[in-house]
Amino acid sequence: MSKKQGTVKKAQNIAKKSKFFVGLLTNPFFWGAVVIFIAALLFIGLLIAASDDDSDCSSSETTTSASTNADQTKRAKDLFDYFVNQEGFSGAGAAGAVAVAKKESGIDPAKENTEGGVAGIMQWSGFSNNTNGSRIMSEGSIVPGDKSTLTWDNEIKLLHYELHKGYEDAAKTVGNASSASQAADDWSEKYEGLSSDDEQQTKHSQIENDAEDFYKQFGGDSISANPSLISAKAAASSGSSSDSSSSDDSCSSSDDGSSSGSDGYVLPVKGTYSLGTGTYPSYTPNSTDHDHNGVDFQNQGLTDDAIKNGDEVSWVYAVHDGKVVAVNHNSDEYVVIIQQTDNKYAYYGHSMKEPVVSVGQKVKKGQHISFQGYGGDVRPKSAAAAHDHFGLSKKNSGFGPGDNDSILSPADFLPLPKEVLPDSGKSAAEKNNDDRVIGSGFTQFFLAAGTNTDE
Repeated sequence: MSKKQGTVKKAQNIAKKSKFFVGLLTNPFFWGAVVIFIAALLFIGLLIAASDDDSDCSSSETTTSASTNADQTKRAKDLFDYFVNQEGFSGAGAAGAVAVAKKESGIDPAKENTEGGVAGIMQWSGFSNNTNGSRIMSEGSIVPGDKSTLTWDNEIKLLHYELHKGYEDAAKTVGNASSASQAADDWSEKYEGLSSDDEQQTKHSQIENDAEDFYKQFGGDSISANPSLISAKAAASSGSSSDSSSSDDSCSSSDDGSSSGSDGYVLPVKGTYSLGTGTYPSYTPNSTDHDHNGVDFQNQGLTDDAIKNGDEVSWVYAVHDGKVVAVNHNSDEYVVIIQQTDNKYAYYGHSMKEPVVSVGQKVKKGQHISFQGYGGDVRPKSAAAAHDHFGLSKKNSGFGPGDNDSILSPADFLPLPKEVLPDSGKSAAEKNNDDRVIGSGFTQFFLAAGTNTDE
């Protein structure tokens, strides 16, 4: 082929290609395909953007593992503290129960398995169906099918209810455990109802390892069981559980409240009140006929109707800023325990109405928290004996007999009248030199500091 012929051939090829592209660009089907392709790309882009926008609410587990793990660790600590502070579990027992909760739900109160009908941190049955029973509605706070009732507070109420209504053996066995791994196995069997031979469901190795990890992480080796709290009968009268070294940032302060009428303290009552039998320091050996471990406060004008209705005259107030660590209920008595910002623990007892605060709630001094009543061991069962029993302790289990090393005299902290009432356990000289009120009954009335005279 000559050079001229080659040039002509190339020109012809270019012309053919040009004709093809011109035809393609003028073909309506081609442009339709282009439009569809671009629309598809835009749609995919919108889906990706929407996924990014909703990442805080519905991100995949892999993209939020750090946040999820942090949240789970916090919930694990909160659940551990609940078992210790409100149920009296040993550190080993609490770690074992928390490990099983992690396996069941990731300690997520909103976790639901619709196929099994179970939900909540312990995956209780009866939420979406009754295939496996109907435990979740037994306490009454959680409504089957209503996801808004799957809250931490409601599930803690259910836990407490079950441990004192049908699952006492689980509470006793696990609560008194000395081995975290064994506690996990026992909780799985006695509370979850799983056979120890069912490895697929129980996952022994997983829960045992997690239990040991929680035991170390949360200082379980320093926490002993409180048998009286584990018992339903003693849960209210004994207050909270064995001492825990954990402390929320909001409950730490350099204020040690060491002097009479210390900074930040008010009375648990307002208006005109009287001081009851064996006020303080009745925990001192031989000071009274029994260990009373606190002060009784009764408002003047308290009646049975006022107690029943929760009228203001029956209200009990926080004496100091702090955080609620226990709201215990047994029979006809409620007890509130508050860890104060000076790291002392305050005990409020004998209410027959449910307190208006819940575990984990932060409170301010002077805030209404509970009610006066004649629940527990108060006699007679009438307004004549109704009162609030107030106690202070260095630890959250130190409110009962034998806790003299941890109990503090409220007289060293509360703004009380410096009057001395008769007390058979003191000499005349001691009475004259003591500025503490040592009452023998609801007989003498005082006006609470900071209240109006017409109250």
